[in-house]
Amino acid sequence: MTSRPRIPPKDFPRPPARQYEGRREDASRWVRDSLRTQILEGEFGGIGAPRPMLPPENELASEMGVSRNVIREALDLLRAEGLITRVQGAGTFVTGAKLRQPIDRLVGLAESLAGHRLKVANRVLAVHRSTATPLIAAKLQLPEGNPIAFIERLRSVANVPLSLDTSALRPEAMEAFEGEDLENQDVFSILERKLGARLGEAENTIEAVAADRGTARHLEIKPGEPILLLQRLTRLADGTPFDLESVRYRADRVSLFSVNPRTTGTPLD
Repeated sequence: MTSRPRIPPKDFPRPPARQYEGRREDASRWVRDSLRTQILEGEFGGIGAPRPMLPPENELASEMGVSRNVIREALDLLRAEGLITRVQGAGTFVTGAKLRQPIDRLVGLAESLAGHRLKVANRVLAVHRSTATPLIAAKLQLPEGNPIAFIERLRSVANVPLSLDTSALRPEAMEAFEGEDLENQDVFSILERKLGARLGEAENTIEAVAADRGTARHLEIKPGEPILLLQRLTRLADGTPFDLESVRYRADRVSLFSVNPRTTGTPLD
C-alpha cells in the first residue's frame, strides 16, 4: 500500500519574531512606553475592572522581541511610576489605571464617560453667590465686585476621587442652578437647558502643580503630590465668557488628551 503524503494542517503563517535593535537600556524604555500606552488605553482593564493583569514576562518578551531581562527592567520602571504592582507567584497587576479625559471637545465629565458604564459621583462642597475679584471680573467681562455664582464639587468615578472643581460663573447661573440636582448632572447640560443658550468654545490651560492640604484631603492623596491643573474659560456660542473653571485632577487617575489636526498650508520647517 502506498502511503499518502502528510498534509500539514492549515494555519496562517506566523510572522517572523520581532527583535528590538538597540541598547538594553533603550529597549527597556521603549518597552516601558509601549506597555504604558496599553495600560492607559485600558487594554489590560481600566478603572472599575476586577484586578486587571498583564501577560507573563515570557509572552511579553516574545511579542516585543526582547529578552526577559529587558521586560523586568521595563516593569520596574512602570512600578516606580505607580502603574503596576508585581506579586511574587501571582503576576503583574495594573494598579494605576487612568481615565482618558478628552479636552478637544467641550463636554462634561459624565458626557465624556457615557459609554464606559462608570458612575460619576458629584459631591457639592459649596454653591453660593459671591463677588467678582479683579481677575474674575476681567475674565468674565464683568464690573469688579459684580455678583457671580460660585460652585465647588468633588468628583469621583467608581468610588475613586478624581477631581476637585471650582467654578466662577456669570450671575445668571445662580437662577439656572435653583432646584437642580447638582450632584447627578453636569453643569454644562444644566446651563444649556435652563438658559436656552448653547455653549460655544473653551480656552484650556494645563499645568502640573503641587496639591495643597485642602485639595490633598479631598482627593485622598498626600499634600505636595503632583496634580494636573486644568484652567478653562468657557464661552457661550455668541462669544460671551460665562464660566471660569479650575479643575484639579489626581495625576495618577486621569490623563488628558486631544486630537489636533494639521491645518492646510502650514509651512514646512
